Amino acid sequence: MKRFVWSGRLRGDSVSIVIARAVHYHLPMKLTPLASTILLLLCFSAHAQTVSPDDGAVQEGEYINRFFNFAFRYPKDWVVHDKALNERIHERAKEEAAKSGNLAQLKDAYPIFTASRYARGQQRSGLNPTILLVAERVSGNPDGKDYLLSLRPLKMKRGAQPLLNEPVEFSVAGLRFFRDDYSAEVQGVSLRSAIFVTVKKGYALVFSFTGQDEKSLEEMAETMKTILPLGRGGNGPD
Repeated sequence: MKRFVWSGRLRGDSVSIVIARAVHYHLPMKLTPLASTILLLLCFSAHAQTVSPDDGAVQEGEYINRFFNFAFRYPKDWVVHDKALNERIHERAKEEAAKSGNLAQLKDAYPIFTASRYARGQQRSGLNPTILLVAERVSGNPDGKDYLLSLRPLKMKRGAQPLLNEPVEFSVAGLRFFRDDYSAEVQGVSLRSAIFVTVKKGYALVFSFTGQDEKSLEEMAETMKTILPLGRGGNGPD
C-alpha cells in the first residue's frame, strides 16, 4: 500500500503544505495525529471563509457582489468611489443619524457601492448624479414594499415628497424589488430620486438613484435592468 505523508507547517488557521513524499506500508492505513489535525483545519478553514454584505469588486464596468450573488453594469465612464470614501460617507451618515436620534438604524447597514457621474468636487454645477447601494439587516419577514413604507416618514421629515401612491413592484433576475420615487430641494437645488429595495439573506438591498430631473433619473435607473445572478452573465462562479 502506498501512503502519502505530508510535512507541513501551521500558520494561523491556514495550512501551508511544503513537502509530500510517498512511503510504502503494508499495514492498514491510519491517519496520524498530525494528518488528522491538518484535515480538520482544512475542513474548518473551507467553511470559515465567510463573506460579508460588502464583499464586492468592480471589474470592467461591472460591479460583482459574492455575498448576494449578483452583478450589474453601472453607467459608462462614471466614477466609482473607493472603499475608503464609502466608509467616510457612512461615518457622515452615522453622524447625521446620531443628531436625529436614528443611529440605531445604521448599526447593521453596509455601504456597498457608490458611483457618480463626476469625481467629487468636479461636477460642473448643482447636483452630481449618484448611484448608492446599501445593505441593511432587517428583522422579521418584511419585503421591499414594507421597507420602503417604513422609510417614507423619515424621507418626508427631511423634506422629500413621495411621488407614488405606494411603492410599485419591479422584478429582475428572479429578484422581487419595489420602487418608490421622491422629489426634494436641497440647498436650492431640485432633485429626483428613485429607490429600489429587495430583501435577501436577511438584508434589505437598497439601490438609490439621485438625479436632477425625471429624464436623467430614468437613464440611471436603467442600471436595474442589467442585474444578473453570478454565473448567468455576471462574472464569477454561481
